[in-house]
Amino acid sequence: MLNLLCIMFGGGLGAVVRGAITNYCNRHFVSRIPIATLFVNLVGSLLIGIIMNQTSDNLILSLTTVGFLGGLTTFSTLASELVQFIDKERNLFHFTLYSVLQYLGAFIACLIGYTIS
Repeated sequence: MLNLLCIMFGGGLGAVVRGAITNYCNRHFVSRIPIATLFVNLVGSLLIGIIMNQTSDNLILSLTTVGFLGGLTTFSTLASELVQFIDKERNLFHFTLYSVLQYLGAFIACLIGYTIS
């Protein structure tokens, strides 16, 4: 039960932080690529790599990786943004660039986090 509460609390907090970052980026940056989603996914992947190499405690992992970072990162939003590149913009270059930045970037960020911790 405590494990589920950690996930719920962490996930809610992560989602609130993601919302704040999205609102900030939308007000301060003009970009063809959704900067906020890229940022939260790369930073979240880096932090997941660091945390998973530093602890094996289930409650800490539930709170931080499954909860907070699960709420912060958002690959469902990524999928919808990729659909928009194809459907609305019909821009294969931006679709490909954003896909590579997200997937390869997230992998590299997680690997770096794991390696440096």
